[in-house]
Amino acid sequence: LSAVWAQERNIADPAVLAELLQEQHLDASRLAQAATAPVQTAYEQYTDQALALGVFGAPAYVFNGELFWGQDRLAFLEQRLQSS
Repeated sequence: LSAVWAQERNIADPAVLAELLQEQHLDASRLAQAATAPVQTAYEQYTDQALALGVFGAPAYVFNGELFWGQDRLAFLEQRLQSS
């Protein structure tokens, strides 16, 4: 997040993303794998599924059809998990 908000780096640029991965000692070649058709198809399917469940932002969690949106809702999700 520092790259976006503090350094104002353009994370929409694949070259910038590759630089960020390399800076964290991660394999930047995996970025190209994520752009393949099967990965993009899965992404679209998961997006459609999330929208059908009412997800409108991140982070979002759905448990037994109930949507918990936002980091501040984790305590409510935890209560629901414990009571089921």
